[in-house]
Amino acid sequence: MINPLDYGRSQWRQILTDYAPALRHDIYKLVQAHSRELALNFYQQMMDLPDARRFLEHEQVNRQLTASMTRWLEQVFAVSELAQVEDAVERQFEVGQVHARINLPVNLVSAGARLHKKRLLEYVTQQWHEPEQWLQAGTYLIEVIDLSLELMNLAFASKSDIKSRAAEAYRLHNLGMNLSVERERQRASLLDWSQELMFTLHQPGMPLQPLRQSEFGLWFYHQAMSVFEGAPELEKIERILNQIDEQQLPALEGGLEQRTQLAENMAALQQQLRSVSYLLSKLFDRFIELEHGRDTLTRLLDRRFLPAVLNREVRLAMRGGGTFSVVLFDVDHFKSINDNHGHQGGDLVLQQVAGLVAGNIRSSDFCFRYGGEELLVVLVEADAKNALKVAEKIREKLMNSELELEEQQVLKVTISGGVATFDGHPDYAQLINRADAALYRAKAEGRNRCIAAD
Repeated sequence: MINPLDYGRSQWRQILTDYAPALRHDIYKLVQAHSRELALNFYQQMMDLPDARRFLEHEQVNRQLTASMTRWLEQVFAVSELAQVEDAVERQFEVGQVHARINLPVNLVSAGARLHKKRLLEYVTQQWHEPEQWLQAGTYLIEVIDLSLELMNLAFASKSDIKSRAAEAYRLHNLGMNLSVERERQRASLLDWSQELMFTLHQPGMPLQPLRQSEFGLWFYHQAMSVFEGAPELEKIERILNQIDEQQLPALEGGLEQRTQLAENMAALQQQLRSVSYLLSKLFDRFIELEHGRDTLTRLLDRRFLPAVLNREVRLAMRGGGTFSVVLFDVDHFKSINDNHGHQGGDLVLQQVAGLVAGNIRSSDFCFRYGGEELLVVLVEADAKNALKVAEKIREKLMNSELELEEQQVLKVTISGGVATFDGHPDYAQLINRADAALYRAKAEGRNRCIAAD
């Protein structure tokens, strides 16, 4: 993935290459001569828009905006040398970040750019009378403004994405876990990996599992990085995990023949794991247990947090070339359960089904109450084969379980599941639709089965 700053620099350099220096100089002089008038026109026109007025009517904004808008217009058209491009690109990103910080709607920025282009094109047609000349001048003018706007929007989107992820992460934290229990669970996962490593070292030829791929590693990268976003311990833990996987595990494999070297390497690794455990405690201690945001009946994650989770998993998969899957479960013949045992009986069934499903996935995965008797599971770093295997395991376990109702009654129920694996499409709704279609097929083919999407 190309760096946005690198992209901006390459595009701006291309503009300088495409247009003659004399033309660029003439446009700069034209803009310089009218920059203050353009800024005043911008302010007056934008004040007519109700959405823009609340950002502009403050007296200090009025004073500063005219000066900053004048300066911006002159600066973007003053770029004439390749050496000036880097500063110009960074300035556009800074402006976009300010827009994001104050939550300035993107459509207002686009409207302002349109006003500038319209007014400047009027001046261009007055100064250049030959069609070929004013066409060149006008095209250059539009390219510079459009590229500036594009770079602002890139920065705006990035900054807004960080803000929204932080907000959703806080909500996820609020709803996501009993922190004291989760802390001990992840400490135990870390210890399990360490013990498994010791066992593997004494089995010649067996590969060592990277910590990143362990239960703890998957939880850290797919849950903790969202839930605790912004906590300083995250970066430190990630750095240690990278050191363990990239340096210490290879050192262990290389020193198996020498007992002294192996003991030293293991001691260093254990010290690193103690550091992770300490940082983990600090990380959890930063937050208090809040239970808001769970589905009140099943205690699963509420559906409204699904976009935050799936958007993040899509980004991770597209950036790293990985994958993930979703499983949409539906309790079979749930209406008859309600009819025969009342809605209270149906609620008891749904609570126990939810508990069984949530109890048979990893701590790095997500389980949502999707609606009615439907549950949606997000399986991180799981391809189609593994996801179907997990879905089948849950289905079979429920099929062989007895659920408790009131007055010592028991009931056996089944579920159907539709499995869909991320295929590169950036819209997570497509993924859910595929899982839903697979679930529909499972129902149509007799229920009590899991089917993978095409």
